[in-house]
Amino acid sequence: MSPPINARQLRRLLSLVLAVALASTLTALVRPAPAAAAPGDLILNGTFDNGSTQPWWTRLASTSTTVNAGQLRVRTSATVGKPVWEDLVGHFEFGVTAAQSYRLQFDASADVNRSLRVSVSRADTPFTSAVDQSVALTSSMRRFTFDFTSPFGDPKAVLLFHFGGQAASTVRLDNISLTPLAVNPATDPILYWNGILLATYKALDLPPTSSSREAAILHAAMHDAAVSVTGVGNPYRVRVPVSYPGTMDNVVAPSLHAAIDRAAYDVLTALYTRHGRSFTDALTRAVERRPSGVNDAEEARGDTVGAAAAAANLQARANDGSDNNTAYPVQENVPGAWRPTNGKAAVSPNWGLVTPFALTSGQQFRPGLPADATGYADLLGKQEYRTQVQEIRDYGGRTSSLRTPEQTQIAFFWANDLGGTYKPPGQLFSHTRIVSEQRQLGILANARLFGLVALALADAAIAAWDAKYQTPVDLWRPVTAIEATEGPGWQPLSQTREGVPYTPAFPAYISGHATFAGAWSAVMKRFFGTDAIAFDATTDDPHAVDVVRHMTGFDHAAEENALSRIYLGVHYRFDADAGLATGRSVGAYVFANRLRQ
Repeated sequence: MSPPINARQLRRLLSLVLAVALASTLTALVRPAPAAAAPGDLILNGTFDNGSTQPWWTRLASTSTTVNAGQLRVRTSATVGKPVWEDLVGHFEFGVTAAQSYRLQFDASADVNRSLRVSVSRADTPFTSAVDQSVALTSSMRRFTFDFTSPFGDPKAVLLFHFGGQAASTVRLDNISLTPLAVNPATDPILYWNGILLATYKALDLPPTSSSREAAILHAAMHDAAVSVTGVGNPYRVRVPVSYPGTMDNVVAPSLHAAIDRAAYDVLTALYTRHGRSFTDALTRAVERRPSGVNDAEEARGDTVGAAAAAANLQARANDGSDNNTAYPVQENVPGAWRPTNGKAAVSPNWGLVTPFALTSGQQFRPGLPADATGYADLLGKQEYRTQVQEIRDYGGRTSSLRTPEQTQIAFFWANDLGGTYKPPGQLFSHTRIVSEQRQLGILANARLFGLVALALADAAIAAWDAKYQTPVDLWRPVTAIEATEGPGWQPLSQTREGVPYTPAFPAYISGHATFAGAWSAVMKRFFGTDAIAFDATTDDPHAVDVVRHMTGFDHAAEENALSRIYLGVHYRFDADAGLATGRSVGAYVFANRLRQ
């Protein structure tokens, strides 16, 4: 007779069956030590080539396991009418990581047609399953493969084959493996929905203010959904409670993919339906991309978590002031004060009053007035102002002879001001995606990274628009300044797709592009712990088609982005400098105070 299992294993099994008294002492055949798992495989002795059944164990003494012809032969007892977990064959002592993807594979057959349930679960209460699937067995040995993403981390998980609830039979198992899968950006729901957001940006000609707000709500909801499912990290707005029925037959965890998908779908639908956008097809494609190991119950529970995360984040922004449409009082007769340049009304004049996502207020990092001026007259009388106007005249004009070909490329590369592009926030999200894929980040890391970037960009917009509209100087654009002294004629390099001169319809100081860039670089440096990450940056601007620029780091990208507005002829140097500094302060604050691990 084989010796009984040790006390530690017994305690786990007692917990695993929810205090149901063991029908008999669990036994294990004494065999030579099991073969080591293949590299990357978490399962020891999944091939049974050495003739051993170790470390596999059985739930019932009446269930026998032997190795025959290099296969595990399981002779089950009759358990009709009893739970499927009444009769188990399992493997302890391996770990799974939250949000890591895995592939479970095994060969199986039976002497009679029957079903077999397989699960990877926690070893202790609440016995949550990472994968829980049933397969139909026949007399032919067949290969079964399930990919899944673990919704929890557990250093001592258990792989279980459930034989209960059926007539006695003989089942053969072989080539059992559980292997971590490499990060695949194509199956990451955070990247997928961010891509849907960027496509929405391109389809709708919306300002960077509202676009950055919508991105923050989207990514905060996806982050909260991921944190709620996995329990890893701190939520932005809500940690949705996850509960289970309390029976071994139904302890399935919410699907991480389903939770993120539902959170994204609900947020995008709520934000963009009024613009005529539907995300039903996007959700259908997202469902098709989910791992094969997700079952209906897991999807339903994930759906519930995602919906709650979306609702909490949408509700939190319901009265944030973003719908304040009070008209801007243009000061046409005040030299230095902003006035329309393309016949368009001021864009988002009240955005500096919107409730921030992380900052205490839009003016928390408000810069001083340009050139330390006290007002319009003082500013226009300063040599620094005249010098900067001359710099724009020389380098930002459409027919400039001083601007180099590379500076012209830089100007258009970072522009993305026009309808049909993904706008400045979209370009920075695109660059975040490039770095994420380069560094092979997983779902949880992307949920946090994109959440931080989105929150920082949203607050950068509020801070920049506070400086543009809520201070004593709402500075006119260079084209207006030059026209005031020289008359019409000078035009910026910036232009529409048709070549018509174009200047964004809001004050110059501070630069929104520079503020976004500074906030982005501050988050990226802190998230990765270094600025020294090179990457090849891309653009969506119609005047820089297929242009790729090599960035040596995040600060390099941000500084080039800020300078591009001078070469484009739409901003002064102090717009760029103050925008960068303000953005960096915003990004550092967001990183220090939100989505902390």
